[in-house]
Amino acid sequence: MLLSIILVNIVAAIVAATLFLVRRYDLLSRVFTTLLKLWYPIYDADTGLPMPTLPFIFPNGQGNVAKFLHGHENSIKWGNEYGHIYRIWSGFHGEIVVTRPEDVEAVFRDSHIHLKANANDSGYLMHQLLGSCLGLVSGAEWKNLRRATEPPFLRNAATSYVGAVEEHSKEHIASLAALKSDTSTSWKLEPHGDLRIYPFLALADILYGRLTPDLKERLLAIVPGRDSVFRAMVQGGWTRFPISRFFPFKDIRDLRTFKRDWGHWNDLAHAEAIRKRDTGEAKDDAPVIHMYARVADGSMDREALLQTLDEMLFANLDVSIGGLAWALVFLAAYPRVQDRLVQEIRADLTPETSGTYLLSQSNYLHHVLLESARLRPVVAFSVSQSAPTARRVSNFLLPAGTKFIVDADQLNVRDPLWGPDNTTFRPERWADGGVKRAKDIRYCYWRFGFGPRVCLGKYVVDLMMKALIVELVRGWELRIESEKEWANMEVLDSSMKIACTRRVGDEK
Repeated sequence: MLLSIILVNIVAAIVAATLFLVRRYDLLSRVFTTLLKLWYPIYDADTGLPMPTLPFIFPNGQGNVAKFLHGHENSIKWGNEYGHIYRIWSGFHGEIVVTRPEDVEAVFRDSHIHLKANANDSGYLMHQLLGSCLGLVSGAEWKNLRRATEPPFLRNAATSYVGAVEEHSKEHIASLAALKSDTSTSWKLEPHGDLRIYPFLALADILYGRLTPDLKERLLAIVPGRDSVFRAMVQGGWTRFPISRFFPFKDIRDLRTFKRDWGHWNDLAHAEAIRKRDTGEAKDDAPVIHMYARVADGSMDREALLQTLDEMLFANLDVSIGGLAWALVFLAAYPRVQDRLVQEIRADLTPETSGTYLLSQSNYLHHVLLESARLRPVVAFSVSQSAPTARRVSNFLLPAGTKFIVDADQLNVRDPLWGPDNTTFRPERWADGGVKRAKDIRYCYWRFGFGPRVCLGKYVVDLMMKALIVELVRGWELRIESEKEWANMEVLDSSMKIACTRRVGDEK
């Protein structure tokens, strides 16, 4: 008993001393900055000068907060201070930021054999939450997991979801209009909070089959706990370290609760999909049936499947909702673009052509999405991945295994390719005669990634975004009504509102 008390006091003293050093003197940050630069030296091949490197900030480095929550402002700030190629820290891992198309090409020309950073260099909490998901594994593990989970996301499969997705979009807009309006002619959309549930439930119905009211209620009840864990992962701190699992941190308890509830809910949803198949209630097998079968035959393990389903339903949709919200903001801010889109919808969209129209990658609707994603990438910096061989990037010789991230803001907005109107929302630039050709933009535009590791759900995500945009703009005229200057917003918040007024001729 006495020995246990002594050990607890020693640990407490160490933790207290560490916190004191970090908070009062920032000593650990300065020590680790020096050590990491000595341990991982990178020099200019001609001048011998070290690569520009941001100081390490204990314990996260720059971490997810600086890269993702404040990424758009840091893209400009870091570029101005450190140049077109520099190093940041994610935890104790260095990540080389590339900002020029020629450097992106030098790094990603063999992206098919790159290795994703372990848990995106985000530490223990991220590893337990998503470290085994499709987007963060590599090699044979990635190939097996992709083979087992990709069928429902292929372009041909997306055509079969058009009707269901359109139904979801109509129900969602109708429910928002009824909830937020005292009349039938106007209401206010809050992109920050009003859009999430739509793609979340639409994708859940694709993966699991049409959810019963009970399954839907249970799924929505899980969301707050998942959000809490993800916020903690982004913030970092002590839960970056595996030893955190031995301490009574709330974030660790929340993680365990979510994983238990998520696994149980998936088992219930799978059982319901099986029941519907066996009774003939469902016309086709839900994808989750085939995914569970791959676990049963050993093609993938259960944890990898649960984490990949989490990635599909929570992680990827969270960033996609940002893309949808910004597209609506741009349409509301540019009436000319909105009017032209409405004209195209009225001319080209019929019940018979809805699938072709919504899945087209050459119409004005698609150009609106491309241009919105150009000006407001869903994240300013890409997920870290390492090149398997040494290479020269800019004037630096980088060893095999060096980790890289792409500055999407610099590529998408400030690269000279986009011309003098680079900050203007102009979907026409994507039409014939503009920058439409793949060779023009391959390494100047980042949206779903590069090479074979592009986002698995890109066709389904685009379909859901387009269906809701169409449903909203053809019935309602959009206008910005924000308490702040929206153009300077890095992340949309509750102050951003879009006034929706029913279009003349569409009164019901």
